Amino acid sequence: MNTPTASTRALSPAERWYWIIDQLSTLNVCARVRIEGELSAAVLRNALDELQARHPMLRLAITEEPSDSGAAGPRFVPTDDAIPLREVTLGESDDARWVREVDGHELAEPIGRRSGPLARAVVVGQPGQIHDLLLTVPHCISDGTTALALLRQWVRLAAEPPAPGRAPAGNGPAPVPAPVEALFPAHHRVLSGTLPDRAAADEDGPGTDPGEVGRLEPERFVPFDRRRTRLLHRFFDSGVLQSLTAACRREGVTLHGVLAAAMASAVARDAAAPPPAHFAVGSPVAFRDELERPVPEDEVGCYVSAVHSVVRYRPEDLWSMARFINRDIAERRRRGEQYEVFGLLADQGPAGVADSGPLVQYIEEHGSFNFFVSNIGRFDFPGKLGSWALSGAQFVGGISVVGYFASSVTTSHGQLSWNFTYIDEAISRERAERLVDDSVRTVLAAAEAAV
Repeated sequence: MNTPTASTRALSPAERWYWIIDQLSTLNVCARVRIEGELSAAVLRNALDELQARHPMLRLAITEEPSDSGAAGPRFVPTDDAIPLREVTLGESDDARWVREVDGHELAEPIGRRSGPLARAVVVGQPGQIHDLLLTVPHCISDGTTALALLRQWVRLAAEPPAPGRAPAGNGPAPVPAPVEALFPAHHRVLSGTLPDRAAADEDGPGTDPGEVGRLEPERFVPFDRRRTRLLHRFFDSGVLQSLTAACRREGVTLHGVLAAAMASAVARDAAAPPPAHFAVGSPVAFRDELERPVPEDEVGCYVSAVHSVVRYRPEDLWSMARFINRDIAERRRRGEQYEVFGLLADQGPAGVADSGPLVQYIEEHGSFNFFVSNIGRFDFPGKLGSWALSGAQFVGGISVVGYFASSVTTSHGQLSWNFTYIDEAISRERAERLVDDSVRTVLAAAEAAV
């Protein structure tokens, strides 16, 4: 089951779910890095072709046409088309242009699923031999780690001199890798899939009922097929990152714990919720190392799921909130909660957009959380390749219909990139900026107080 044998296969339940909600509201993952040094579009084009040749998942489209055997439903099929490379050339320096490209295009426009391939790239060039590279892939084949690993490989291929005999992109169909579900540990491969009731969704752990669990309330309901992810970019430089890391070490928490606690605190204050109100914050977690065959960063696929923590709002003690979130995530992972959604999708997941309404509506009204922090931790990205200086490697993930407010966190090149996203109109830009600034301010104040 783990060995790919055909150049086409049906989407797995999880892949199908991401494919469905991507059609409702774009669900892309975008990776970015800056290169300073001489770099041509031709070099990037050749390296992108080589990247595509190395990864079968980047030479695919998704079709709903019946297979040769008559089987219906979405399937991966091969395509000969090259990954599109869009060039943006600036006449004046603009350090924030890449942010606007991600916000205005990469998170807003879906990848060409029917024609393929399932990726696209952008290079933003500005004076001084400064280039921002963007690589965007749909969430059905990528998580944040995947997107950054592909970007890293693209940059490394561009830094290498051309080698004789390189295989061109689109050099014929290749076996499609097995879906992630095929790599689950045996005891998680067959799971019960039932929708929990509201009380179960609100539990703060076995035998604990925190009462009403707070969620981020939208300002207005935006129809699912009109939702758009918007981006607000923030980062901590090396000095702040070092201070924050030291404070976390002293307090016995992870960076993820304190960032999630800060976002939960910002949401609680936005709601004017008095302590001891409880709020549910989601934490997408990677499970590459837990699988039957450990999966390296460079292997294309989406190897994350999400767990949630119902945390008590403690405005006077962010560190206690962070410790709880850390313990809660660890316990939920120990129980295998990160695999439960796959059972649900296998048993009750919709076949397509037409019958997705009940599950999407359930998530809207009763989902375990509607704001979350996706933190991939420290990502090893070269700071120098030949004459190039590289900086600012990070990722941004879309939200689609699974929430209203989120953040994508990457620690690389000596900085922590904290990219906040929100659903336009459901959350006004003014309110989103207020939530973002409150989250950042809360973390900085806690780190300063811990010195």
